[in-house]
Amino acid sequence: MSASQPASKPPALAPDGLVRALGPWESVAMVVGTLIGTGIFFVSSDMIRAVHTVGWILLAWLVGGFLSLAGALAYAELGTLRPMAGGEYVYMRDGLGPQWGFLFGWGMFWIVRPASVATIGAGFALAARSIWPALQRPLLGWSALTGEHLVGAGVIALVTVINYFGVRYGGGVQAVFTGLKLALVAVLTVAAFAWGHGSWVHLRQSLPGPVGAGGFAAALVAALWAYDGWSDLTLAGSEIRDPARSIPRAMIVGIGVVFLFYAGINLAYFYLLPPAAVAASPNVASALAARLMGPGGGAFVAVAIMVSAFATLNSSILSGARVPFAMARDGRFFHRLAHVHPRHRTPDVSLFIQAAFAMGFSLTGTYRALYTLTIFAEWLFYGLAVASLFVFRRRGERSPFRGSGYPLLPAIFVVVAAVLLTVTYFQNLGYSTLGLGIILAGVPGYAYFSRRSQRDDAAGRAT
Repeated sequence: MSASQPASKPPALAPDGLVRALGPWESVAMVVGTLIGTGIFFVSSDMIRAVHTVGWILLAWLVGGFLSLAGALAYAELGTLRPMAGGEYVYMRDGLGPQWGFLFGWGMFWIVRPASVATIGAGFALAARSIWPALQRPLLGWSALTGEHLVGAGVIALVTVINYFGVRYGGGVQAVFTGLKLALVAVLTVAAFAWGHGSWVHLRQSLPGPVGAGGFAAALVAALWAYDGWSDLTLAGSEIRDPARSIPRAMIVGIGVVFLFYAGINLAYFYLLPPAAVAASPNVASALAARLMGPGGGAFVAVAIMVSAFATLNSSILSGARVPFAMARDGRFFHRLAHVHPRHRTPDVSLFIQAAFAMGFSLTGTYRALYTLTIFAEWLFYGLAVASLFVFRRRGERSPFRGSGYPLLPAIFVVVAAVLLTVTYFQNLGYSTLGLGIILAGVPGYAYFSRRSQRDDAAGRAT
Protein backbone atom coordinates (compact mmCIF):
# COMPACT_ATOMS: atom_id res chain seq x y z
CA MET A 1 0.00 0.00 0.00
CA SER A 2 1.41 3.38 -0.97
CA ALA A 3 1.81 6.21 1.49
CA SER A 4 -0.89 8.18 -0.31
CA GLN A 5 -3.48 5.44 0.32
CA PRO A 6 -4.84 5.57 3.85
CA ALA A 7 -5.44 2.29 5.63
CA SER A 8 -9.06 1.21 5.79
CA LYS A 9 -10.72 2.11 9.03
CA PRO A 10 -11.22 -0.95 11.25
CA PRO A 11 -14.79 -1.78 12.33
CA ALA A 12 -15.91 -0.19 15.59
CA LEU A 13 -15.97 -2.38 18.67
CA ALA A 14 -19.39 -2.65 20.32
CA PRO A 15 -19.71 -2.61 24.14
CA ASP A 16 -20.35 -6.37 24.18
CA GLY A 17 -17.01 -7.10 22.47
CA LEU A 18 -18.42 -7.80 18.99
CA VAL A 19 -17.57 -5.62 15.99
CA ARG A 20 -19.87 -3.43 13.91
CA ALA A 21 -18.86 -4.92 10.57
CA LEU A 22 -22.22 -5.42 8.80
CA GLY A 23 -22.74 -2.57 6.36
CA PRO A 24 -25.88 -1.54 4.42
CA TRP A 25 -25.52 -4.16 1.68
CA GLU A 26 -24.87 -7.00 4.11
CA SER A 27 -27.86 -5.87 6.20
CA VAL A 28 -30.19 -5.86 3.18
CA ALA A 29 -28.78 -9.24 2.15
CA MET A 30 -29.59 -10.67 5.58
CA VAL A 31 -33.21 -9.57 5.31
CA VAL A 32 -33.68 -10.68 1.68
CA GLY A 33 -31.63 -13.85 2.07
CA THR A 34 -33.63 -14.97 5.09
CA LEU A 35 -37.05 -14.11 3.68
CA ILE A 36 -36.50 -15.84 0.34
CA GLY A 37 -35.90 -19.37 1.54
CA THR A 38 -37.23 -22.57 0.03
CA GLY A 39 -40.90 -21.57 0.41
CA ILE A 40 -40.85 -19.61 -2.85
CA PHE A 41 -40.48 -22.92 -4.71
CA PHE A 42 -43.31 -24.77 -2.96
CA VAL A 43 -46.07 -22.76 -1.25
CA SER A 44 -48.00 -21.68 -4.37
CA SER A 45 -49.31 -25.24 -4.66
CA ASP A 46 -50.77 -25.11 -1.14
CA MET A 47 -52.17 -21.63 -1.73
CA ILE A 48 -54.07 -22.44 -4.95
CA ARG A 49 -55.63 -25.47 -3.27
CA ALA A 50 -56.79 -23.19 -0.45
CA VAL A 51 -58.20 -20.25 -2.45
CA HIS A 52 -58.68 -21.72 -5.97
CA THR A 53 -57.89 -18.52 -7.92
CA VAL A 54 -54.75 -16.57 -8.80
CA GLY A 55 -56.32 -13.27 -7.72
CA TRP A 56 -56.79 -14.52 -4.17
CA ILE A 57 -53.21 -15.81 -4.10
CA LEU A 58 -51.84 -12.42 -5.12
CA LEU A 59 -54.03 -10.78 -2.48
CA ALA A 60 -52.64 -13.16 0.15
CA TRP A 61 -49.08 -12.21 -0.90
CA LEU A 62 -50.01 -8.52 -0.73
CA VAL A 63 -51.63 -8.80 2.72
CA GLY A 64 -48.75 -10.96 3.96
CA GLY A 65 -46.28 -8.37 2.71
CA PHE A 66 -48.23 -5.57 4.42
CA LEU A 67 -48.33 -7.43 7.75
CA SER A 68 -44.64 -8.30 7.50
CA LEU A 69 -43.86 -4.65 6.78
CA ALA A 70 -45.94 -3.60 9.82
CA GLY A 71 -43.91 -5.95 12.00
CA ALA A 72 -40.63 -4.90 10.36
CA LEU A 73 -41.33 -1.18 10.97
CA ALA A 74 -41.89 -1.91 14.66
CA TYR A 75 -38.72 -4.03 14.81
CA ALA A 76 -36.77 -1.31 12.98
CA GLU A 77 -37.75 1.18 15.67
CA LEU A 78 -36.92 -1.28 18.42
CA GLY A 79 -33.64 -2.19 16.73
CA THR A 80 -32.51 1.43 16.55
CA LEU A 81 -33.67 2.04 20.11
CA ARG A 82 -31.72 -0.99 21.36
CA PRO A 83 -29.02 -1.78 18.74
CA MET A 84 -27.69 -4.75 20.69
CA ALA A 85 -27.10 -8.44 20.16
CA GLY A 86 -30.13 -10.52 21.05
CA GLY A 87 -32.95 -8.64 19.30
CA GLU A 88 -36.25 -9.70 20.82
CA TYR A 89 -34.50 -10.82 24.00
CA VAL A 90 -33.40 -7.23 24.64
CA TYR A 91 -36.73 -5.66 23.60
CA MET A 92 -38.78 -7.89 25.89
CA ARG A 93 -36.22 -7.69 28.69
CA ASP A 94 -36.34 -3.90 28.75
CA GLY A 95 -39.96 -3.47 27.71
CA LEU A 96 -41.98 -6.26 29.32
CA GLY A 97 -39.59 -7.45 32.01
CA PRO A 98 -36.49 -9.69 32.21
CA GLN A 99 -38.54 -12.86 32.64
CA TRP A 100 -40.14 -12.41 29.21
CA GLY A 101 -36.79 -11.84 27.56
CA PHE A 102 -35.43 -14.93 29.28
CA LEU A 103 -38.33 -17.11 28.06
CA PHE A 104 -37.67 -15.97 24.49
CA GLY A 105 -33.97 -16.79 24.77
CA TRP A 106 -34.70 -20.09 26.50
CA GLY A 107 -36.98 -21.20 23.68
CA MET A 108 -34.54 -19.98 21.03
CA PHE A 109 -31.61 -21.82 22.61
CA TRP A 110 -33.19 -25.20 23.23
CA ILE A 111 -35.54 -25.64 20.29
CA VAL A 112 -36.52 -22.76 18.01
CA ARG A 113 -33.23 -21.87 16.32
CA PRO A 114 -31.51 -25.30 16.32
CA ALA A 115 -34.63 -26.96 14.87
CA SER A 116 -35.02 -24.19 12.30
CA VAL A 117 -31.36 -24.46 11.26
CA ALA A 118 -31.67 -28.26 11.00
CA THR A 119 -34.73 -27.92 8.78
CA ILE A 120 -32.97 -25.49 6.43
CA GLY A 121 -30.02 -27.87 6.26
CA ALA A 122 -32.46 -30.66 5.44
CA GLY A 123 -33.88 -28.58 2.58
CA PHE A 124 -30.35 -28.15 1.21
CA ALA A 125 -29.71 -31.92 1.49
CA LEU A 126 -33.06 -32.80 -0.11
CA ALA A 127 -32.19 -30.66 -3.14
CA ALA A 128 -28.74 -32.26 -3.29
CA ARG A 129 -30.38 -35.70 -3.25
CA SER A 130 -32.37 -34.87 -6.37
CA ILE A 131 -29.03 -34.36 -8.17
CA TRP A 132 -27.23 -37.28 -6.47
CA PRO A 133 -29.89 -39.95 -5.69
CA ALA A 134 -27.29 -42.14 -4.00
CA LEU A 135 -27.46 -39.82 -0.97
CA GLN A 136 -30.70 -41.50 0.10
CA ARG A 137 -29.05 -44.89 0.59
CA PRO A 138 -28.34 -46.03 4.17
CA LEU A 139 -24.66 -45.74 5.03
CA LEU A 140 -24.85 -48.85 7.21
CA GLY A 141 -27.18 -51.74 6.73
CA TRP A 142 -28.52 -51.60 10.27
CA SER A 143 -28.79 -47.81 10.48
CA ALA A 144 -31.26 -45.26 9.09
CA LEU A 145 -28.38 -42.78 8.68
CA THR A 146 -27.98 -41.76 5.03
CA GLY A 147 -25.72 -39.53 3.00
CA GLU A 148 -28.55 -37.01 2.98
CA HIS A 149 -28.31 -36.72 6.78
CA LEU A 150 -24.56 -36.15 6.54
CA VAL A 151 -24.97 -33.46 3.88
CA GLY A 152 -27.52 -31.64 6.06
CA ALA A 153 -25.23 -31.78 9.10
CA GLY A 154 -22.17 -30.96 7.02
CA VAL A 155 -23.56 -27.76 5.52
CA ILE A 156 -24.51 -26.60 9.03
CA ALA A 157 -20.93 -27.22 10.19
CA LEU A 158 -19.49 -25.42 7.15
CA VAL A 159 -21.60 -22.29 7.60
CA THR A 160 -20.85 -22.23 11.34
CA VAL A 161 -17.10 -22.32 10.66
CA ILE A 162 -17.45 -19.44 8.16
CA ASN A 163 -19.19 -17.35 10.80
CA TYR A 164 -16.67 -18.36 13.47
CA PHE A 165 -13.91 -16.60 11.52
CA GLY A 166 -15.70 -13.26 11.69
CA VAL A 167 -18.99 -11.52 11.06
CA ARG A 168 -17.39 -9.85 8.03
CA TYR A 169 -16.99 -13.28 6.43
CA GLY A 170 -20.56 -14.22 7.31
CA GLY A 171 -21.84 -10.92 5.96
CA GLY A 172 -19.81 -11.28 2.77
CA VAL A 173 -21.10 -14.81 2.17
CA GLN A 174 -24.62 -13.54 2.80
CA ALA A 175 -24.30 -10.78 0.20
CA VAL A 176 -22.85 -13.13 -2.46
CA PHE A 177 -25.35 -15.97 -2.03
CA THR A 178 -28.33 -13.64 -1.73
CA GLY A 179 -27.33 -11.97 -5.00
CA LEU A 180 -26.93 -15.39 -6.64
CA LYS A 181 -30.29 -16.49 -5.26
CA LEU A 182 -32.06 -13.44 -6.69
CA ALA A 183 -30.35 -13.98 -10.05
CA LEU A 184 -31.56 -17.59 -10.26
CA VAL A 185 -35.16 -16.64 -9.36
CA ALA A 186 -35.02 -13.78 -11.87
CA VAL A 187 -33.80 -16.17 -14.61
CA LEU A 188 -36.76 -18.48 -13.99
CA THR A 189 -39.21 -15.58 -13.99
CA VAL A 190 -37.89 -13.87 -17.13
CA ALA A 191 -37.50 -17.16 -19.01
CA ALA A 192 -41.11 -18.10 -18.29
CA PHE A 193 -42.42 -14.93 -19.91
CA ALA A 194 -39.84 -14.73 -22.71
CA TRP A 195 -39.70 -18.34 -23.91
CA GLY A 196 -42.35 -20.25 -21.97
CA HIS A 197 -45.20 -20.07 -24.49
CA GLY A 198 -47.69 -19.75 -21.66
CA SER A 199 -51.08 -18.11 -21.60
CA TRP A 200 -52.56 -15.22 -19.63
CA VAL A 201 -55.83 -17.17 -19.74
CA HIS A 202 -54.46 -19.31 -16.90
CA LEU A 203 -54.70 -16.30 -14.57
CA ARG A 204 -58.47 -16.20 -15.08
CA GLN A 205 -58.94 -19.93 -14.53
CA SER A 206 -59.79 -21.40 -11.13
CA LEU A 207 -60.24 -24.65 -9.29
CA PRO A 208 -63.79 -25.74 -8.50
CA GLY A 209 -65.30 -24.94 -5.12
CA PRO A 210 -66.09 -21.88 -3.01
CA VAL A 211 -63.47 -19.69 -1.36
CA GLY A 212 -64.24 -19.11 2.30
CA ALA A 213 -62.56 -17.19 5.08
CA GLY A 214 -60.83 -20.38 6.19
CA GLY A 215 -59.29 -20.88 2.76
CA PHE A 216 -57.96 -17.34 2.58
CA ALA A 217 -56.61 -17.67 6.13
CA ALA A 218 -54.73 -20.83 5.10
CA ALA A 219 -53.26 -19.04 2.06
CA LEU A 220 -52.30 -16.06 4.21
CA VAL A 221 -50.57 -18.32 6.73
CA ALA A 222 -48.59 -19.89 3.88
CA ALA A 223 -47.58 -16.44 2.65
CA LEU A 224 -46.54 -15.32 6.14
CA TRP A 225 -44.41 -18.43 6.60
CA ALA A 226 -42.71 -17.61 3.28
CA TYR A 227 -42.10 -14.03 4.49
CA ASP A 228 -40.83 -15.26 7.85
CA GLY A 229 -37.34 -14.18 8.91
CA TRP A 230 -37.46 -10.39 8.62
CA SER A 231 -36.64 -10.16 12.34
CA ASP A 232 -33.28 -11.94 12.09
CA LEU A 233 -31.27 -8.83 11.28
CA THR A 234 -32.03 -7.23 14.65
CA LEU A 235 -30.60 -10.25 16.50
CA ALA A 236 -27.18 -9.05 15.34
CA GLY A 237 -27.88 -5.45 16.35
CA SER A 238 -24.48 -4.80 17.93
CA GLU A 239 -22.67 -5.82 14.73
CA ILE A 240 -24.43 -3.43 12.33
CA ARG A 241 -22.67 -0.24 11.28
CA ASP A 242 -24.76 2.89 11.77
CA PRO A 243 -27.79 0.87 13.00
CA ALA A 244 -30.05 3.94 13.18
CA ARG A 245 -29.95 4.13 9.39
CA SER A 246 -28.99 0.62 8.28
CA ILE A 247 -31.69 -1.32 10.16
CA PRO A 248 -34.75 0.63 8.92
CA ARG A 249 -33.43 0.80 5.36
CA ALA A 250 -32.60 -2.89 5.26
CA MET A 251 -36.03 -3.84 6.64
CA ILE A 252 -38.04 -1.68 4.23
CA VAL A 253 -35.92 -2.28 1.13
CA GLY A 254 -35.63 -6.00 1.89
CA ILE A 255 -39.35 -6.61 2.22
CA GLY A 256 -40.04 -4.51 -0.90
CA VAL A 257 -37.55 -6.54 -2.95
CA VAL A 258 -38.92 -9.83 -1.66
CA PHE A 259 -42.51 -8.84 -2.46
CA LEU A 260 -41.55 -8.00 -6.05
CA PHE A 261 -39.75 -11.31 -6.51
CA TYR A 262 -42.60 -13.30 -4.94
CA ALA A 263 -45.20 -11.57 -7.12
CA GLY A 264 -43.07 -12.03 -10.23
CA ILE A 265 -42.38 -15.73 -9.78
CA ASN A 266 -46.02 -16.45 -8.91
CA LEU A 267 -47.23 -14.70 -12.05
CA ALA A 268 -44.68 -16.77 -13.97
CA TYR A 269 -45.98 -19.99 -12.42
CA PHE A 270 -49.55 -19.31 -13.45
CA TYR A 271 -48.64 -17.84 -16.83
CA LEU A 272 -46.92 -21.08 -17.76
CA LEU A 273 -49.06 -23.58 -15.82
CA PRO A 274 -52.84 -23.78 -15.35
CA PRO A 275 -54.12 -23.75 -11.74
CA ALA A 276 -54.78 -27.52 -11.79
CA ALA A 277 -51.16 -28.21 -12.74
CA VAL A 278 -49.86 -25.90 -9.99
CA ALA A 279 -52.13 -27.61 -7.44
CA ALA A 280 -50.78 -31.02 -8.47
CA SER A 281 -47.11 -29.98 -8.25
CA PRO A 282 -45.41 -30.38 -4.85
CA ASN A 283 -42.46 -28.42 -6.30
CA VAL A 284 -43.97 -25.76 -8.58
CA ALA A 285 -40.59 -24.34 -9.59
CA SER A 286 -39.50 -27.78 -10.86
CA ALA A 287 -42.69 -28.08 -12.91
CA LEU A 288 -42.03 -24.63 -14.40
CA ALA A 289 -38.38 -25.44 -15.13
CA ALA A 290 -39.32 -28.77 -16.72
CA ARG A 291 -41.59 -26.90 -19.16
CA LEU A 292 -38.76 -24.50 -19.99
CA MET A 293 -35.70 -26.75 -20.03
CA GLY A 294 -36.92 -30.31 -20.22
CA PRO A 295 -35.23 -32.95 -18.01
CA GLY A 296 -32.43 -30.53 -17.10
CA GLY A 297 -34.90 -28.19 -15.42
CA GLY A 298 -35.00 -30.27 -12.25
CA ALA A 299 -31.25 -29.92 -11.76
CA PHE A 300 -31.45 -26.14 -12.28
CA VAL A 301 -34.14 -25.81 -9.61
CA ALA A 302 -32.21 -28.11 -7.27
CA VAL A 303 -29.18 -25.82 -7.55
CA ALA A 304 -31.42 -22.78 -6.97
CA ILE A 305 -32.87 -24.39 -3.83
CA MET A 306 -29.39 -25.23 -2.53
CA VAL A 307 -28.19 -21.66 -3.09
CA SER A 308 -31.34 -20.28 -1.46
CA ALA A 309 -31.06 -22.62 1.51
CA PHE A 310 -27.36 -21.78 1.96
CA ALA A 311 -28.07 -18.03 2.18
CA THR A 312 -30.95 -18.58 4.60
CA LEU A 313 -28.84 -20.96 6.68
CA ASN A 314 -26.01 -18.43 6.90
CA SER A 315 -28.32 -15.69 8.18
CA SER A 316 -30.02 -18.02 10.66
CA ILE A 317 -26.74 -19.30 12.11
CA LEU A 318 -25.17 -15.83 12.29
CA SER A 319 -28.16 -14.24 14.03
CA GLY A 320 -29.33 -17.12 16.21
CA ALA A 321 -26.07 -17.46 18.15
CA ARG A 322 -26.39 -13.87 19.39
CA VAL A 323 -29.39 -14.60 21.63
CA PRO A 324 -27.78 -16.99 24.18
CA PHE A 325 -24.66 -14.81 23.97
CA ALA A 326 -26.66 -11.75 25.06
CA MET A 327 -28.37 -13.68 27.87
CA ALA A 328 -25.05 -14.98 29.17
CA ARG A 329 -23.58 -11.46 29.15
CA ASP A 330 -26.47 -10.42 31.40
CA GLY A 331 -25.49 -13.19 33.79
CA ARG A 332 -28.77 -15.01 33.17
CA PHE A 333 -27.49 -18.04 31.26
CA PHE A 334 -24.47 -20.34 31.07
CA HIS A 335 -21.37 -18.17 31.50
CA ARG A 336 -19.33 -19.78 28.73
CA LEU A 337 -21.87 -18.70 26.11
CA ALA A 338 -20.76 -15.08 26.64
CA HIS A 339 -17.24 -15.83 25.37
CA VAL A 340 -15.98 -13.70 22.47
CA HIS A 341 -13.08 -15.01 20.40
CA PRO A 342 -10.18 -12.61 21.06
CA ARG A 343 -9.11 -12.47 17.42
CA HIS A 344 -12.25 -13.06 15.34
CA ARG A 345 -14.60 -11.13 17.69
CA THR A 346 -17.38 -13.70 17.32
CA PRO A 347 -19.45 -15.49 20.01
CA ASP A 348 -17.63 -18.73 19.25
CA VAL A 349 -18.97 -20.91 22.05
CA SER A 350 -22.55 -19.90 21.33
CA LEU A 351 -22.03 -20.60 17.61
CA PHE A 352 -20.63 -24.10 18.18
CA ILE A 353 -23.24 -25.09 20.79
CA GLN A 354 -26.00 -23.99 18.41
CA ALA A 355 -24.36 -26.01 15.61
CA ALA A 356 -24.06 -29.10 17.83
CA PHE A 357 -27.78 -29.01 18.66
CA ALA A 358 -28.79 -28.40 15.04
CA MET A 359 -26.51 -31.14 13.70
CA GLY A 360 -27.91 -33.53 16.30
CA PHE A 361 -31.45 -32.84 15.11
CA SER A 362 -30.28 -33.22 11.51
CA LEU A 363 -28.55 -36.57 12.08
CA THR A 364 -31.41 -38.08 14.08
CA GLY A 365 -34.03 -36.93 11.59
CA THR A 366 -36.33 -35.63 14.35
CA TYR A 367 -36.01 -32.04 13.16
CA ARG A 368 -39.17 -32.17 11.02
CA ALA A 369 -41.31 -32.82 14.07
CA LEU A 370 -39.32 -30.41 16.20
CA TYR A 371 -39.61 -27.58 13.68
CA THR A 372 -43.38 -27.79 13.99
CA LEU A 373 -42.89 -26.70 17.59
CA THR A 374 -41.25 -23.48 16.46
CA ILE A 375 -44.31 -22.12 14.64
CA PHE A 376 -46.19 -21.48 17.87
CA ALA A 377 -43.13 -20.04 19.64
CA GLU A 378 -42.19 -17.69 16.81
CA TRP A 379 -45.54 -15.94 16.60
CA LEU A 380 -45.89 -15.80 20.38
CA PHE A 381 -42.65 -13.83 20.62
CA TYR A 382 -43.27 -11.74 17.50
CA GLY A 383 -46.45 -10.43 19.11
CA LEU A 384 -44.80 -9.84 22.48
CA ALA A 385 -41.81 -8.03 20.95
CA VAL A 386 -44.01 -5.65 18.96
CA ALA A 387 -46.18 -5.12 22.06
CA SER A 388 -43.05 -3.95 23.90
CA LEU A 389 -42.89 -0.99 21.50
CA PHE A 390 -46.00 0.45 23.17
CA VAL A 391 -44.19 0.31 26.52
CA PHE A 392 -41.14 2.16 25.20
CA ARG A 393 -43.31 4.82 23.58
CA ARG A 394 -45.37 5.28 26.74
CA ARG A 395 -42.15 5.82 28.72
CA GLY A 396 -41.20 8.56 26.27
CA GLU A 397 -38.10 6.79 24.93
CA ARG A 398 -37.32 8.18 21.49
CA SER A 399 -35.69 6.08 18.80
CA PRO A 400 -33.62 7.61 15.97
CA PHE A 401 -36.16 5.92 13.66
CA ARG A 402 -39.87 6.36 14.32
CA GLY A 403 -41.98 3.85 12.44
CA SER A 404 -44.91 5.37 10.58
CA GLY A 405 -48.45 4.22 11.27
CA TYR A 406 -48.09 4.07 15.06
CA PRO A 407 -50.16 2.96 16.93
CA LEU A 408 -52.40 1.44 14.25
CA LEU A 409 -49.87 -0.72 12.36
CA PRO A 410 -48.24 -2.33 15.41
CA ALA A 411 -51.70 -2.87 16.94
CA ILE A 412 -52.86 -4.65 13.77
CA PHE A 413 -49.74 -6.78 13.84
CA VAL A 414 -50.26 -7.78 17.49
CA VAL A 415 -53.90 -8.72 16.81
CA VAL A 416 -52.97 -10.77 13.73
CA ALA A 417 -50.19 -12.48 15.68
CA ALA A 418 -52.72 -13.43 18.38
CA VAL A 419 -55.11 -14.84 15.77
CA LEU A 420 -52.36 -16.83 14.03
CA LEU A 421 -51.16 -18.04 17.41
CA THR A 422 -54.62 -19.38 18.19
CA VAL A 423 -55.04 -20.97 14.75
CA THR A 424 -51.63 -22.66 14.74
CA TYR A 425 -52.08 -23.85 18.31
CA PHE A 426 -55.26 -25.76 17.56
CA GLN A 427 -54.13 -26.93 14.11
CA ASN A 428 -51.03 -28.51 15.68
CA LEU A 429 -52.37 -29.14 19.18
CA GLY A 430 -49.91 -31.80 20.25
CA TYR A 431 -46.76 -30.09 18.99
CA SER A 432 -47.93 -26.63 20.06
CA THR A 433 -48.63 -27.88 23.58
CA LEU A 434 -45.20 -29.47 23.72
CA GLY A 435 -43.63 -26.26 22.43
CA LEU A 436 -45.49 -24.23 25.05
CA GLY A 437 -44.30 -26.70 27.67
CA ILE A 438 -40.67 -26.22 26.62
CA ILE A 439 -41.09 -22.44 26.87
CA LEU A 440 -42.74 -22.68 30.29
CA ALA A 441 -39.90 -24.90 31.47
CA GLY A 442 -37.94 -21.67 31.32
CA VAL A 443 -39.84 -20.35 34.35
CA PRO A 444 -37.84 -22.39 36.88
CA GLY A 445 -34.79 -21.83 34.65
CA TYR A 446 -35.23 -18.08 35.03
CA ALA A 447 -35.52 -18.42 38.82
CA TYR A 448 -32.30 -20.46 38.95
CA PHE A 449 -30.22 -18.13 36.79
CA SER A 450 -31.60 -15.05 38.56
CA ARG A 451 -30.52 -16.41 41.95
CA ARG A 452 -27.12 -17.32 40.55
CA SER A 453 -26.73 -13.82 39.09
CA GLN A 454 -27.58 -12.29 42.46
CA ARG A 455 -25.02 -14.52 44.20
CA ASP A 456 -22.36 -13.55 41.63
CA ASP A 457 -23.13 -9.87 42.11
CA ALA A 458 -22.94 -10.23 45.89
CA ALA A 459 -19.63 -12.07 45.63
CA GLY A 460 -18.28 -9.36 43.32
CA ARG A 461 -19.23 -6.59 45.78
CA ALA A 462 -17.66 -8.54 48.65
CA THR A 463 -14.32 -8.68 46.87
